[in-house]
Amino acid sequence: MVLRLARLFMVVVLFCLACPSPGQTADKITPPELAALENIFSEVVLKDSPWPREDVKITNFSVRPLTMTLPTGGFDYRITQKPNDFRPGKKNVSAIILQDGQEQGQVKMSGELRLFGTVVNTTKRLNRNEIINSDDIATKRQDISMLDADRIQDPKLAVGQKLKLSLPAGSVLYAQNLDSPPLVNRGERVTIMAKSQAIQITTPGEARNSGALGEMVRVKNLTSRREIHARVTGVGIVEAEF
Repeated sequence: MVLRLARLFMVVVLFCLACPSPGQTADKITPPELAALENIFSEVVLKDSPWPREDVKITNFSVRPLTMTLPTGGFDYRITQKPNDFRPGKKNVSAIILQDGQEQGQVKMSGELRLFGTVVNTTKRLNRNEIINSDDIATKRQDISMLDADRIQDPKLAVGQKLKLSLPAGSVLYAQNLDSPPLVNRGERVTIMAKSQAIQITTPGEARNSGALGEMVRVKNLTSRREIHARVTGVGIVEAEF
């Protein structure tokens, strides 16, 4: 019983010590002061940022402690902690508040750095090996903080490309999702172009395997009946050296 009373007494004492004295109240940071601190936070976080200012945004800004007295008539500050990278995400900044060179207190500020940019989305479900048309995609500006850097930003880079996998409507397109469509298909008749600095010869051939622009394919020369390797240069056209 005595031990319980002693513990209760200590709790009451600690509570009383934590309470302001009669006639004294802790000043809560006002909205204008909060805005001033947020400006300081933004300047520190975005200083030397590689991103254009219009592409970044600070959200979920907060300050600790919430109750403190900020100097009236303006104040200076000295940064004691700042972020060490420019990646999107949570950032922390600590600063000592100064007035006339005298320390008035310390604040710890935090917020989320968000990055915005253009993405290309699918407007409907697209299946694997499907060739993308202009009606299949649309562009929009959104939060790209959590997106990979190889996202497609220009729809022209996606139109005419072949999908490596099926995607539902609204999916963000990445370069790794796309593949160049074959310009030469296995079993098809092709034109073999063989040229040097002086002459150029064309002859019919048959593709032994499919290939996209710039890829090497096996081709049977229908004139000589020999099989050669040639590079795809266009629709139904391959080029060989001689």
